[in-house]
Amino acid sequence: MASFSNQVKTEICSGIRKPADRRAFLTGILLSARRCTASEIILQTECEAFAELFPKLIQSVSSGIRFDTEFRARAGRQAMWCFTIQGADQVAALTKPLFPAHTERPAILSALGGRGLAFAAAGCFVMCGSVTDPERRYHLEIALSDAEFAAVFADVLAAAQPEIRLKATVRKHDTVLYLKQNEQICDALTYFGAPNASMELAAQQVYKNVRSMTNRRTNCDLANIDKSVAAGEQQISDIELIREKVGLDSLPAVLQEIAAARLADPEASLRELGAKLDPPLSRSGVNHRLQRISEIAAKFRGNAN
Repeated sequence: MASFSNQVKTEICSGIRKPADRRAFLTGILLSARRCTASEIILQTECEAFAELFPKLIQSVSSGIRFDTEFRARAGRQAMWCFTIQGADQVAALTKPLFPAHTERPAILSALGGRGLAFAAAGCFVMCGSVTDPERRYHLEIALSDAEFAAVFADVLAAAQPEIRLKATVRKHDTVLYLKQNEQICDALTYFGAPNASMELAAQQVYKNVRSMTNRRTNCDLANIDKSVAAGEQQISDIELIREKVGLDSLPAVLQEIAAARLADPEASLRELGAKLDPPLSRSGVNHRLQRISEIAAKFRGNAN
């Protein structure tokens, strides 16, 4: 079964249709590639949808660009596709139409705007990003080998989408841009072109909130039940102490009535006890009478000490 991260990338790739969008997407792919020199470009992916899309991305630039494809089946792991473009002439045929001459990678990204920037950012994510299954936790990251490019990427994205504020850390030799807030991850996925995944993430958050609220209510109800049971046991103990010491006939009629009701139903709530009386008594009225019984029993316990 495909991971949630792979599902997100598949959704993004399915929305790359127009030639201009494919060129912007490919620009992001190449800007974030780990191996992109004047003589060689190597791209690796575990996303089958991207592997199927890649030839169309190349054709959006030129039909004469040659590339090698290697498929690697890995036991117990996701399969991998590796694309290689070799030779200065082939690399130039791909990069020159996308990258302005004598322009550094960070500046290329800064020059993009609007729809082009969104697709370029999506390309960076598909090439170097991942997002955790929301059933486990909320975490999106993009691991980039170029620290300067990573800083520009975070700044440019924040300028275009102020609600998406990528934080940065260093892992081995990579600069890792990441988000941990569910709302920001939803915004980022929508911006990258995966609105369905974003809605799934939001739905998971709602489910977790409802489940958490339900658990809190259940725990509260259980605590109240435990409290009621303990109170009922204490009331039974008080009544039996009075019966042992002086007999229940010594109590006023209203207290005899409530004592008999409690002995007959030790687990009933105060409201249920009140409903058994004739005439029925409110919860506070039942509680008041039981408190009077408790005070009488306390005097006997005090005398015993």
